[in-house]
Amino acid sequence: MSSTGYREYTHSEPMQSVGFLLLDNFTLISLASAVEPLRMANQLSGRELYRWSTLSADGEQVWASDGLQITPDTGVSNAPMMDTVIVCGGVGIQSTITRDHIMWLRSQTRRSQRIGAVCTGSWALACAGLLDGFDCSVHWECLAGMQEAFPHVNLSTKLFTLDRNRITCSGGTAPLDVMLHLITRDHGRELSAAISEMFVYERIRNEHDHQRVPLKHILDANQPKLQEIVALMEANTEELIDLDELAEYVSVSRRQL
Repeated sequence: MSSTGYREYTHSEPMQSVGFLLLDNFTLISLASAVEPLRMANQLSGRELYRWSTLSADGEQVWASDGLQITPDTGVSNAPMMDTVIVCGGVGIQSTITRDHIMWLRSQTRRSQRIGAVCTGSWALACAGLLDGFDCSVHWECLAGMQEAFPHVNLSTKLFTLDRNRITCSGGTAPLDVMLHLITRDHGRELSAAISEMFVYERIRNEHDHQRVPLKHILDANQPKLQEIVALMEANTEELIDLDELAEYVSVSRRQL
């Protein structure tokens, strides 16, 4: 038994190293949701199953989207060999990706066993050409833009996607689910279930779960009245509004609606 009261989990495979490449304005909740399951895996097992480090292009501080500054462990030029590399994206992803990021990510396909991304980080992998022909998940805000910019990437609304050695994930707490899924693969369901209990996490979501994409992001942007109507409908799911009332709210006729 370990000091936590859980039995120690044993595994013949060596410790795995994970590198998190932080892009400017990355979302802190996605990083934390990805790191914490690894920490808890070590704690509950009584062994160093995982070791992680944070990276930036030049080793300098990186701003999270909530205004907090993170000092990474190293820059990409001095990064050690890693089993898994995960890009942490966030707000304004298109303007935060540099040529240095792209060249380094391409080099990692020859060095790392797994390449992945959380939140909007999939955009960086797509820019590097690392998602062509792969199934991919990304935060729903980027879905339409990525579909247009990268036609060879197979995008979906799934919370996360595991396609061969590519790990892509939407934002928020979804990285927690994909990490628990990977821990199950590496060390068994008993350990991932124990981690879930420690986080008071009722259900580990799987590859078949989808993001809830607001309808206004699916509708034609040139139809503002339709978007307004859909917003009204979404805000009144318990007390339904009939067709005539909807038409009156947005000043169109029933026939136009």
